[in-house]
Amino acid sequence: MTNQRPVAKNGATPPFRLQRPATALGLLGCMFLFCLVISGVLLPFIPRLVSRPEAAIKITVVIQDMLVFIVPAVATAMIVTRLPARLLCVDKWPGLPVVLLSCGVLICSIPAMNAIIEWNKNWHLPESMQGAEQFFRQLEDGAEATTRILMNGASIPSLIVSVLIVGVLAGFSEELFFRGALQRIVGQTRLNMHVTIWMVAFIFSAFHFQLFGLLPRMLLGAFFGYLLWWSKSLWLPIILHILNNSIVVIATYFETADTKGADASTAGIDQIGANLSSSADIMMVIASVILTSLGIILVRRHFLHKKAV
Repeated sequence: MTNQRPVAKNGATPPFRLQRPATALGLLGCMFLFCLVISGVLLPFIPRLVSRPEAAIKITVVIQDMLVFIVPAVATAMIVTRLPARLLCVDKWPGLPVVLLSCGVLICSIPAMNAIIEWNKNWHLPESMQGAEQFFRQLEDGAEATTRILMNGASIPSLIVSVLIVGVLAGFSEELFFRGALQRIVGQTRLNMHVTIWMVAFIFSAFHFQLFGLLPRMLLGAFFGYLLWWSKSLWLPIILHILNNSIVVIATYFETADTKGADASTAGIDQIGANLSSSADIMMVIASVILTSLGIILVRRHFLHKKAV
């Protein structure tokens, strides 16, 4: 659907154009549904073949991430264009300074995000929708239980495996599909780019089927979406997504170790800024919001300056 990469007179690469984004979007959706059905058929057999529950869940997650996210994104990109790497924005490295700056922004946002996570967790639906709320609470509990099993293990090797699966693979595969494929293809339509980023962020969050974690995950997805838009490199949101997931895995590992006897009184990183009845946490959240906002402005200015040069 696109020709070979043209070269402008000044040697710069012109903007990428997809001739039929609606067709590409339909193909991506069909690929996704097909792989989702295939995974639904294959994955139930894994627990029968693997005796250990935690090992079965880890293998299931790996296969699911590859089938549901990586295969549809790569296959669609290879079919709709002769420049699949450019469509997915994996042909360009953002640069180490802005990677470090963006990582700093993510770390600074932790107290503010914890406050939002705690607030979202305490949402309540109207009394007429109590059945729906109970259903979503059960989904949340099931997802948390699965995550705990996935990250179970007291050894460093088990921690490394969890980081590779939950941090690296999940971060890479989800960004490849939601930002690299979905956002990039929708961004080729006439839809406003801000609307595109937030719409994809909502889809990304809703796909996790966790109503009481919808808002913080959507904000994170929007941040990743803007990073892709500004940098034109999928590697930047991939790195940030991997960092975010890895922090959660490592924090959960040490929290589990503390609970088992080392120091159960130690507050986890997920508790920093979460208690808004505490003046210390309120100040932490305010500082987090200010530093995160300044950091995002600096990242944006970096790419504006780079574009101007």
